[in-house]
Amino acid sequence: MTSSTVAVTSCPACQSGAFLETGRASGLTCRLGERDFIQPEYVVRECSDCGLLYRTPNLSAEELGAYYALVDYRKWEVPGFFPTERAIHQRLRQQAAGARILDFGCSSGRLLAPLVGTYECCGFEINAEAARIAAEKGLEIISASAFESGSCGMFDAIVLSDVFEHLSAPTKLLSQMVALLRPGGELLLVTGNADAPACRLDPAQFWYFRTLDHLCMIDRRHAEFLAQKMSVTLVDWHELSHYDTPLGEHLFQFARHFAYWQFQHRTLLAKTLLPLVPMLNRARHWTTAPAYTASADHVLAVWQEK
Repeated sequence: MTSSTVAVTSCPACQSGAFLETGRASGLTCRLGERDFIQPEYVVRECSDCGLLYRTPNLSAEELGAYYALVDYRKWEVPGFFPTERAIHQRLRQQAAGARILDFGCSSGRLLAPLVGTYECCGFEINAEAARIAAEKGLEIISASAFESGSCGMFDAIVLSDVFEHLSAPTKLLSQMVALLRPGGELLLVTGNADAPACRLDPAQFWYFRTLDHLCMIDRRHAEFLAQKMSVTLVDWHELSHYDTPLGEHLFQFARHFAYWQFQHRTLLAKTLLPLVPMLNRARHWTTAPAYTASADHVLAVWQEK
């Protein structure tokens, strides 16, 4: 059964119709419960006006809604914190004691839970069970109506971690967040880094766009566009990996990544040495780049209210 899809005819961030096609990739299927969600063959475009990378076509809003309804939020519940989360903590701890912080998409509250007591920690979460657990950990849960109307009050910092890539209209949401920042307040965004060298080889084949519900990626150019659009200042752009990858696994991923692109580009190595290495020679038959999650494929971007 084919999933319902929609073509993205203009940039999700600035609505420009001008773009550069950066690559094309085969479709993919994700099975949740008894249902298959099918992303057909797609292209990734880079907006000529704002720099955002976005995929087309995508699953329709209804299909994505059904997908999220079946996803178990606990799959992101891991012991400790990811490098991206530790970077967020480091930044947030620069806030004065008592600062009011909102984690938008807080899940079970795992990110802000260690800061409860030092800061006034708030969360926004559409999954009712996850929101209940976050409240038990001491987070004040902000309702959708309170966020939309602004009656939730102002914040010293707002965090958007691993959410941006899922948005079909990212600029609108970020602008709403900036409107809720106190003077000097900060908006912290963690998402995929479109400037990562592994991504730029062919964004459509990069693992981030091989994830069914990832719709777009940010680069430094787009971050500067957002700063101008929202009248804020980009004060930090910190590229890092999302995962703590052991050295052996990092080398393994890099070797597969390197071999694949050598064969794709028909280099001298691909014609001479790589065929002699059984593990690497397999890469000549792959139709899509292997996942390379050990590189600096994420970014922590920080904008400050003027």
